[in-house]
Amino acid sequence: MWKYIGYAGIILPVLGATYGGLQIASNLENQLDMNTQMAEDAHGRIGAIEESIKFKEEKMEMDLENEIEKLGFKIDNNKSTVGYQIEDFQRELLQVQKQLTMLEGITQSLEKKQYEYASTTQLEGLRELIYQQKDKIMLLENPIDGGINYQQMFFDVQNQIQDINRRIDEHHNNGNWN
Repeated sequence: MWKYIGYAGIILPVLGATYGGLQIASNLENQLDMNTQMAEDAHGRIGAIEESIKFKEEKMEMDLENEIEKLGFKIDNNKSTVGYQIEDFQRELLQVQKQLTMLEGITQSLEKKQYEYASTTQLEGLRELIYQQKDKIMLLENPIDGGINYQQMFFDVQNQIQDINRRIDEHHNNGNWN
């Protein structure tokens, strides 16, 4: 017995050490379980945060794409509006050019006709002088009064014919003859 009691002194500390070791192992296991649980909870929260960030990024991308699309529509509308304004301006410019061309043609025509009108007026004057001379010649052929000085009339007619010739030459030299 003593023999067993002596073993008891060895076994009890071994049992105490084993119990203490088991106690420590159990505490470590509980601590490990708690830390594992905390790590899993933290991992879950990180995943939720990542999902939230991912969702927000996707939402921001969609919002950005929508804004870009809206800006694209506005730009297209502005291009169309500017295009119409440019077309209107070009049409008005063509109308102005058309009117300027017409005015230029009318001006050139009036410049050309200027000489014709002056010539027509002068031609009428010359005709009147010719008729006057014709009347005077008729008077020479058929005298009404016997006391007419035919020589003086002849000189007058000759001077008037020279005057007519001089006017024709002046008119021709001035470049107004068509």
